[in-house]
Amino acid sequence: MKVVPLVNAGVLIDCDISKLTEQDYQDINEIYLDKLLITFVNQPFESVPFAKLCHKMGSFANWEQMLWRQDGSSIGKQEYKDPFTFEGDDNDYPLQRVTGEKTDKGLATGIFGNGELDWHSNMNGEMDRARGVALQGAWHSENTHTAFMDTVKAYADMPDELKERCEGVIGHYEYAPENWAKGVPTPQLQMMKGFGLVDHKYTMPLVHEGFNGQKGLYFHYHNNCQFKEDRELKKLLMEHCFQHKYIYEHEWHPGDIVISDQVLTLHKRVEWNPEIIAKRVLHRVTFHYDNMIDNYFEKYTKVKETDKLEY
Repeated sequence: MKVVPLVNAGVLIDCDISKLTEQDYQDINEIYLDKLLITFVNQPFESVPFAKLCHKMGSFANWEQMLWRQDGSSIGKQEYKDPFTFEGDDNDYPLQRVTGEKTDKGLATGIFGNGELDWHSNMNGEMDRARGVALQGAWHSENTHTAFMDTVKAYADMPDELKERCEGVIGHYEYAPENWAKGVPTPQLQMMKGFGLVDHKYTMPLVHEGFNGQKGLYFHYHNNCQFKEDRELKKLLMEHCFQHKYIYEHEWHPGDIVISDQVLTLHKRVEWNPEIIAKRVLHRVTFHYDNMIDNYFEKYTKVKETDKLEY
């Protein structure tokens, strides 16, 4: 397994995910916790190896939304299927799809079926939401793109004066998918907004620290972000963070996988053309970090008490 730095953000892990050992999975998890954005290319276009990779990182958070087979036919809600004990055909392992593709009867076969997907994160208030998001290139994904912005690199490259302005700042947010998912189908938007029954205001510290001590930012500015202590800070961060040198743009091919941390990175859909979205399919898994963190802390239990790291 070879690790290759990507231009601007993240790393490429050169391996065949259908042939990973237990040690490989552990190594990948540690690389992910350090780099926060990992990519796999030249992979078999298969559902079960993708699910195994995600399962080894943490428990699936979007299982109830994994309602489709790989071919786009409906499979419906069912009990969780461990991909390591799954004995069915690869096409039959449940998936969540990101696509505008519809059935012959005009029914949706995925989420975010039309409209924009500007810079956003899966962390929209509650820190117990799934911090990991894995995307896999699927049908008609070739030569389409998703962009990822790495706030750790952006923070490391900040002038000291700007870093000082960020320290101790609390961001005030209001969950607003209508800002970053303009044109999303109305039923999905209503569901995302909790049908008006949920208070979507929340606060988050601006500066966050990763498991390896790396500092970055939670900066989901499209969620009506305000820094009440420093009204100019939002503009300064937008000018600094969204420079090309902190953004990795992935060109998809079927089988490719990109996994990103949802606190310290943001991502966006590059092509918003309805004709492209109507055909392109990405597979999506959201996951918690429980498996990774269990292994991570187990690794450090042998360190003497005075040398233990705190996270």
